Amino acid sequence: MEEDSYQCTLDKASIDKAREELHEIPEERLGALQTFKDWIKQQPWLKTPMDPTFLLNFLRVKKFSQLEARGLLERYWVRRNKYATWCKGIDPADPQNLKILRDSLSYVPLPGRDKNGRKVLLTRLGQIDTSGKSYSFDQLMRAFLPVFDTMLRDENIQVNGFVFFMDFTDTTIKLQSWMGLENSRKQMDLIQKAYPARIKQINYYNTGAVFEAVFGMIRQFLSEKISSRIKIHGQSMVSVYEQIDMSVLPYEYLPDDYKGPSAGSIKDIVENFIQNELLEPKNLVFLQDLYNGPYGVDMLKKPIDDEPQASFRKLNVD
Repeated sequence: MEEDSYQCTLDKASIDKAREELHEIPEERLGALQTFKDWIKQQPWLKTPMDPTFLLNFLRVKKFSQLEARGLLERYWVRRNKYATWCKGIDPADPQNLKILRDSLSYVPLPGRDKNGRKVLLTRLGQIDTSGKSYSFDQLMRAFLPVFDTMLRDENIQVNGFVFFMDFTDTTIKLQSWMGLENSRKQMDLIQKAYPARIKQINYYNTGAVFEAVFGMIRQFLSEKISSRIKIHGQSMVSVYEQIDMSVLPYEYLPDDYKGPSAGSIKDIVENFIQNELLEPKNLVFLQDLYNGPYGVDMLKKPIDDEPQASFRKLNVD
């Protein structure tokens, strides 16, 4: 994909947060981006899209440390090559992928952002067909990843991060065997270690015996930072409301007597996301190139001594 001209789309609150938390100085942003691009162009072992919004995400997650952003970009492509069955050769507009999203209604990017500017991603685990008749785990990942990558095209989400709302309602023990230990490990390896995403909170709702079994399987793969951001709500939506604004939740998760603003129905939310964001022409072109372009790393071509000689900003804890 050719390089695009860049126009910042951050709102004022996100600009202020980016400056305070990510060391992103608007007057220095393009210079930092150009430095990152220049380094990439000098690496024959690394091939990546040069889209400004895509590259800025790596700088933001690593608080504009060039060294740390380089390392994350390398890990990103190492993992995407390693897990090619999930990450390569995807067409987000493939009817099969869209059917999985529409039929399962299990992966729901809620519209707007919460009061802290974060994107809320609802995952309804009980809606996943664990029989294997509708789709495999690999096929589900190939449908879900374009949704996540689409959200990361939003600069305000890059800065403010994500909140996960994991609903275990109607989940059976079959989920554990259907996912499998190895897929759980790979999923955590990809998302935690290689994705340029700020995961600010994970909320587990309607937890019980099944949750304990599934969580017991993935707990060993969670980083200490992510583990510290987990909140378990049991069967209490009142507890969930203390963490997630009612205004961003679907009808299905609100009290019958609630009269305030909401995100609408789950079915409409998923369809609106598909039509207006996933299949938005510029996003779709970028995603198709991301999954099908000549990108990745050839570690045999990487110099042994590849440490940069310049000084870099000191990182703070996220």
